[in-house]
Amino acid sequence: MAIHHKTIPSLSALMIFEASARLGSFTSAAKELCVTPTAISKQIRQLEDFLNTKLFIRRKQGLNLTHKGEIYLRSVMQALDTLTDASQIMDDNSHPLPLNIEIGACFSHFWLIPRLDNFRDKYPNITLNITINNERDIGDNVNYDVAFYYASLTSQQRGSYLLFNERILPVCSPSFLAKHPDCQNLSKIWQQPLLMVRDAPVFWENWQTWAERAGFSYENPINALYMEDQIAITQAALSGAGVALVWDWHVQDFLKNGELIALKEPIECHRNAFFLSCADNNSERNARRFIRWVIRQVSLLPPHSHLPPANLADSA
Repeated sequence: MAIHHKTIPSLSALMIFEASARLGSFTSAAKELCVTPTAISKQIRQLEDFLNTKLFIRRKQGLNLTHKGEIYLRSVMQALDTLTDASQIMDDNSHPLPLNIEIGACFSHFWLIPRLDNFRDKYPNITLNITINNERDIGDNVNYDVAFYYASLTSQQRGSYLLFNERILPVCSPSFLAKHPDCQNLSKIWQQPLLMVRDAPVFWENWQTWAERAGFSYENPINALYMEDQIAITQAALSGAGVALVWDWHVQDFLKNGELIALKEPIECHRNAFFLSCADNNSERNARRFIRWVIRQVSLLPPHSHLPPANLADSA
């Protein structure tokens, strides 16, 4: 069936929308696309008129996507990704520079590494240079093209995408539950062997903040086991060593296949989130390909295990 051209915005308008959303400002998008900010603003207004939908909230600090803008961005990025894939056929002999990615250990272990085969199948000519960095200074764009990070919502940066809101829940293994059935009484969870992160950053959610959100009185655990990081915590829970407090998207597969059991539904938090960031002024197309691939992977997760990707403007 033929598609009438009047039902589809121009490709240039879609590229301008994507760049403006990704970079968080019309000025940055204009610089990347080698046009004037006035031209960018005019194209966005025409696109909004075409769609009869407001896509951006304009602020002095930059741009925020509206809810409909977030949904539209996902579709536009997937469409541009499809066009990029088709064009790659003409580019098989190129030798692009390695794509430098910085990522925390948890992001790498629980999310990126299990999906790398999919990325390699899709983009066999893109070389990834992955560096583990658990202490990325947000806003410092040195030495990376793309970075994953966990941070306070107050540290929002231009050119960042919110991948996962923060939802936490207590989990344990089936063997632990069989041995400690009383752990289902969450008001007395403090008497159970609890797995806790040693020297966790102060802005992290923890057992105390979880208790406050869940409506329980917090007590100092009488049988806590302190470990180095969240990877060790999750592995210990899988081995039946105790009850772990985890992020829902870390353990999605373990819950699905029965290796872990949720003792309570995830609790939505509103202080921190998980982000993907592109370095300032990085117009390298492979960085865009990688970002679009990530957002597509996030969109494939089960409902309620993620939020739609949302571009975030600079904080005030």
